[in-house]
Amino acid sequence: MKSLVAPLFLALTVLSAGCTMAPKYVRPEAEMPPAWPEGVAYPDSLDLAGAPAVGEVGPDQLYPDPRLQEVVALALAHNVDLRLAALNVDRVRAIYKIQQADLLPSISASGTGTRQQTSEDLSYGYPQITSRYGVDVGVSAWELDLFGRVRSEKNQALEQYLASEEGRRGAELSLVAAVG
Repeated sequence: MKSLVAPLFLALTVLSAGCTMAPKYVRPEAEMPPAWPEGVAYPDSLDLAGAPAVGEVGPDQLYPDPRLQEVVALALAHNVDLRLAALNVDRVRAIYKIQQADLLPSISASGTGTRQQTSEDLSYGYPQITSRYGVDVGVSAWELDLFGRVRSEKNQALEQYLASEEGRRGAELSLVAAVG
């Protein structure tokens, strides 16, 4: 009976590690149109057949005037709010990497070594040299994620990172629209 306890406990632990209490996320539909608008309100002189998708247009394609492109580039390079948004993205990315690292166990290792000489007065007439070495390896901290808390925190950090990246992109687009 005792020989079945360890494998049974291991199997129960592995099976319960796949459980999570987080609800399944369903992505909402995007409100952005998939293509440029067409119809009688738009002139026929615009050839939109070879145009890139709406989300793929950069500032240099929006404003063909080279002087205006230069002003937009200066605004993008020297805007403090845009720099702050980029720093916020870096901060949230670091938080995500920390949360991702919590899924893995922390392994620690240390080594020690001592060397000692005993005088001849204490060692029956001749000196002795004693060496002692030691190595310690172990798992210092690891949480078994039975109900998915650590994975949920990692997913939350990932979503915050993606949201901050899109926030930076939104700030950049707002600045380009305000300058143009």
